[in-house]
Amino acid sequence: MTATHPTPTPGANHPPRAAELLIELDRPGREPLRRQLEARLHAAIQDGSLPDGTRLPSSRSLAEQLAVSRGVVVDAYEQLIAQGLLISRPRQVPVVRAGEAPRPAP
Repeated sequence: MTATHPTPTPGANHPPRAAELLIELDRPGREPLRRQLEARLHAAIQDGSLPDGTRLPSSRSLAEQLAVSRGVVVDAYEQLIAQGLLISRPRQVPVVRAGEAPRPAP
């Protein structure tokens, strides 16, 4: 006899997860890739596309998705952490902290 396990309900005791981010980087552009990534994540947090509590992909995973070095992602994440838009804990993925981030005026 096999046991069946209930499928977890999305959002039930689990923060939302941004498994795959739809981010495009302008590789031939003049702006560094790290800065482009930071700006796009910042904009997504500000406009609510990445709501408070969303778990972002690991730096390795996002680097692989975007075909960039892990350092590009780590640098972008660290800048957003310094700005107070992400929370980071050792050995865990960053989490959006939009609830405490300043909102742009309407």
